[in-house]
Amino acid sequence: MAHSFQLKLTSDGTSPHLYRALVDGTTEAFIILNEESATVNLADPDGNISGGMQLSIPGGQFKLAGENPAGSTSLAVEDFKLLAAHLVSQWRKQGKAPAEIRKFFS
Repeated sequence: MAHSFQLKLTSDGTSPHLYRALVDGTTEAFIILNEESATVNLADPDGNISGGMQLSIPGGQFKLAGENPAGSTSLAVEDFKLLAAHLVSQWRKQGKAPAEIRKFFS
């Protein structure tokens, strides 16, 4: 599990929102917060959904599609769940897509 991460909004502010994630200072990944479909998805740097990991915002259900979604990214399933949960939490608190989230765990 990640010991630190940074999520930074890289899109223009309209949904879907593309975030660049840096996990433990070494692993880069991209995730999308889509307000219309109420989901968070793993994505490629261009904002295309990839990797087969999805978190449903209303119910918090996690979906893993495909046999080896980790093959398309170095982001672990548990790290995706952590990033997505924190992103959804801040989105709900702020009422909009947060510009940046930083977390450090000890």
